[in-house]
Amino acid sequence: MADEKVAREQAEKEFDDWCDVTGIDRETANMNDEDLKGFEDGKKRLIDACVIGLLVFDDGNIEYTISSRSPENFAGVTLKIGQPNGKLFRAMDGMKETESFKKLNCVMSAMTGKDNGFFDKIHATDYKLLQAIAGFFLSI
Repeated sequence: MADEKVAREQAEKEFDDWCDVTGIDRETANMNDEDLKGFEDGKKRLIDACVIGLLVFDDGNIEYTISSRSPENFAGVTLKIGQPNGKLFRAMDGMKETESFKKLNCVMSAMTGKDNGFFDKIHATDYKLLQAIAGFFLSI
């Protein structure tokens, strides 16, 4: 892994604090296997990004800097993600059940203020991190 900018223990504490402030349930005892895997995978992605300095937890908000894996015009762009709100859920209105990636892009657009096409162009690792944040928000 790249050089640590934040100690892993500190990143884990900041993740826990972020969950508490945003209302994300960290209690895994009642999760089924699929939900537990999704929670643990998402948690690892966010903590790993925090450790290398791409993600900053800030009093319930997140700042995520798109990695250098993404194309030149996207790498280094910082996304500000605030507290979850009703706009996230409304973003999926009118979409078919089978349009899961379209719905996900709409949720990520609502989270970041970026247009849907932005997410089609970033690297998969950046997309998966934003997908994890969206998943946490939708679990509330």
